[in-house]
Amino acid sequence: MKKLSLTITFLLLTIAGFSQSFQSGLTLYEQGDYERALQIFQKINTPEATLFAGKSLLALDRPIQATKALTSISASDPVDILHEAIYTNAIASFRLGDYSNALDLLFELSNSKPITSASMSAMPLYDKVITFLTIDERRAVFNQTNFDQVRYDIIESAIGQVNYQSAIALVELLKEVAGDYDPNRINEFENRLSDPVSYNQNYTPNIVRLAPDGLSYNIGVVLPEFDISTPEYDIPQNLYLGIQLAVEEFNSTNSKSKAFIHYNPTNQSKSSEAIVSELVWKENVDVILGPLFSDKAKEFSNLAESYHVPMILPLANADSLDLYNDYVFQINPTFEAQGTKMAQYAINTLGYDTLAVLAEQGSLGAPAARAFRHEVQRLGGFIQYYFEEDLEENGYDIVDFTQYFTTDPEDSVVMVDAVYAPFTGSIAQTLIESMLTDLEAMRSSVDIFGSEEWKSVDLESRRLKDSNLYYTESFNVDTSLSRTRNFISNFRVRFGTTPNEFAFIGYDVANITLNTLRNVKNPALLRDALKDINNFYGLSVPVRFNKTHVNQSVIIKKMNRSTEADNQFIRDNRRR
Repeated sequence: MKKLSLTITFLLLTIAGFSQSFQSGLTLYEQGDYERALQIFQKINTPEATLFAGKSLLALDRPIQATKALTSISASDPVDILHEAIYTNAIASFRLGDYSNALDLLFELSNSKPITSASMSAMPLYDKVITFLTIDERRAVFNQTNFDQVRYDIIESAIGQVNYQSAIALVELLKEVAGDYDPNRINEFENRLSDPVSYNQNYTPNIVRLAPDGLSYNIGVVLPEFDISTPEYDIPQNLYLGIQLAVEEFNSTNSKSKAFIHYNPTNQSKSSEAIVSELVWKENVDVILGPLFSDKAKEFSNLAESYHVPMILPLANADSLDLYNDYVFQINPTFEAQGTKMAQYAINTLGYDTLAVLAEQGSLGAPAARAFRHEVQRLGGFIQYYFEEDLEENGYDIVDFTQYFTTDPEDSVVMVDAVYAPFTGSIAQTLIESMLTDLEAMRSSVDIFGSEEWKSVDLESRRLKDSNLYYTESFNVDTSLSRTRNFISNFRVRFGTTPNEFAFIGYDVANITLNTLRNVKNPALLRDALKDINNFYGLSVPVRFNKTHVNQSVIIKKMNRSTEADNQFIRDNRRR
């Protein structure tokens, strides 16, 4: 009898201990400390603890592990816990992109007895999941679901979002495959399709009207890592911090969706294929930000297309990156885009019609030179002189070319309004110096159009008082704007340091991504939605893809001669 009493006492103490531990875990869960809550729940062998272990794993964006925990709860457990586990498991399946299983679980749960709070919540979530899906995703569910009623709901949701002939075909397919035939619903569908004119007037493809609460967006970030003592360290470091701040702001202002960063360095032992595979298969990323430089971006671009994951490049801008690739987006305008915009500015804004071009053969500026020539000619202008030569081989002595840029009427050459000299790379400053010296010697007043390398030129120290200098810039931070100053302040508070230009770029790239995801809701629509961006005005860069994959907005600046004034900004549709 004494032994039995001791056993009962021990059991009661154990139950009390479990209860106290569960309550501690629940408190941590409600406070958002999911990792510590999970550690407690996993030590308790009760249905309640298992349920909240699964919910904690889901909150930590680990849906596969969450599913394993939640499916261990059986029909023999309390019905309210079982229903909550099924409901949570449906959300986990949704997060994993297993939409058919998510809808099947919710459909079954909504028809379960007895009625619980979870079963009552199932149908509203079911409706949101269906309307969230793209047409391709709905077709997959139609083929995979175990329930004909789900197929009916899929077809009903598709009518109005697919073209008329597709809608007719879908209803005919439903009539053919549905074993649980519902003539009333079939009649309803056919009535909606009775007037093709009316149907086409209300046809709205790729519109996500509803989205489930608790959406999570997985943002892959791939950047190189450098030792803190090297000058390169600050570039990826500030890019990442800018991305992080944008994600934190997004999460703090969006109660119904959250974004998670999944980082992977690009200059370690892993291959590009291993990095992308890990991000796609393990982290289930919706988009990849990076890599940093064009050579590495070339390795990643084909992988992004293979996995159908959009990749947004912050800095890389080689003209060859975008060719034939439907998933790579360049924030930094290509040199070709810069040449095109400079030509439009020369012809349409300044009214010039006779121009010259001087570029280094095989350089990054060569595509800009060719694009400039093509656009000038397309707009009705005339390229009087076009030199794309191996200037380095000539020892940077370019007088054989610059002699044509005279403005002296006594010289026996056809004079030009301006010369475009998109010098780039390590030899740019040498070529700039040679060209300016030659123009000074001729007392030329020809205007100069240049690449970003020209921005350090000091016209005040040159005997070129009548020449104007215009140059392109990919990124520019205007510290006079209040939103720029707010970012600087927030960055300092958050990270204890002052942001450099790359922090602004990272912040802009992340916001382009997050704003677009917020608008389309479904990440499967992200790629096409990015192409439609025409009016994003970031802190460092305006973005206008204009149905392409390359930013078409180019900042053109005029070098102001006044040493007391800032350079004059001429922005391509840039809003202040």
